[in-house]
Amino acid sequence: MNFLSRFFAVLCCTALLAGTVAGQSEEWKALFQQATALFFQGKFEDSVAAAKKALEVAERERGPRHPTVAASLNRLAEAYRALGQYAAAEPLYKRSLGIRERARGPDSPETAQSLNNLAQLYSALGRFAEAEPLFKRALAIREKAGGDHPDVGTTLNGLAELYREQGKFAEAESLLRRSLPIWEKTIDQTPQPRGTVNQYSFALTGLAALEGRQGRLEAAETLYKRAIALIDDSRDRDHPLMARPLQGLAGLYARQAQYDSAEALYKRAVAILEDSLDRDHPRMAAVLQGLAGVYAARGENAAAEALLKRALDIRVRTLGEGHPDVAVTRDRLAKLRSAKPGP
Repeated sequence: MNFLSRFFAVLCCTALLAGTVAGQSEEWKALFQQATALFFQGKFEDSVAAAKKALEVAERERGPRHPTVAASLNRLAEAYRALGQYAAAEPLYKRSLGIRERARGPDSPETAQSLNNLAQLYSALGRFAEAEPLFKRALAIREKAGGDHPDVGTTLNGLAELYREQGKFAEAESLLRRSLPIWEKTIDQTPQPRGTVNQYSFALTGLAALEGRQGRLEAAETLYKRAIALIDDSRDRDHPLMARPLQGLAGLYARQAQYDSAEALYKRAVAILEDSLDRDHPRMAAVLQGLAGVYAARGENAAAEALLKRALDIRVRTLGEGHPDVAVTRDRLAKLRSAKPGP
């Protein structure tokens, strides 16, 4: 599962919050802005702490059903989702959505944001049938406001990833090719909307994966490298966002039997995630599984098995037995064990 593509796939647009912030206390504004800044810096535990305080202030000042409460709930849920704490995130997203639908209306930009974010969560959990209608509803709302708005690009990216996970590659590519020009335009704006780098790198990496699947390896490599350079230029080079294109490029090199290059990239991704997220984060499982494939290809089966067992343990605990990624890891582990020479 391409987890980073999901937990970085949501913008917190300043313009969206203009009506919410108006009239709110300076204490709430400061806490909310702090939580948002920490989120985009990849400091998710600190973002949780600030978002909790913002929520407490909003509820105290405005009561439990005010739009500032919904904004605070959404920010807290985003941080929990980034940490892989899905059970904590889901009720917060749902409560935020309910408040926004009542206070702002079913077709408001705020409602669209909550729909999009809840869809991202369901997609991460493999609950694709629940995620798709939410993405589509969010997209319809956002397209009415402007077809080339960054919010449209965000939802196109999320829906594309959903389709890619389901094997609907043509649909995914079509959406990403609609999204990419939005980010190519947005990246040069001053001030740049929050999340632009996240979304632009997501679109590049998603297209790279699809190009690679179709055998266009040179095009795929170029896109992966563009995503890496984009993050390098605009974020700390060890930001957790970097792990996704590193993993993608590593997988591409592994397919071409460039195992040393692939191993180095996978190990860099592992180091980034261990330094920035819980070492048992769902995103880690995907990288470990890729590195295990490199070891298996070299005949280093004991090392490969250890990584696959760790990846399986992470996925079972964080995603549940019914998630498709759990089945993939179990299958790879079984095949590795069956390939071992007998006594």
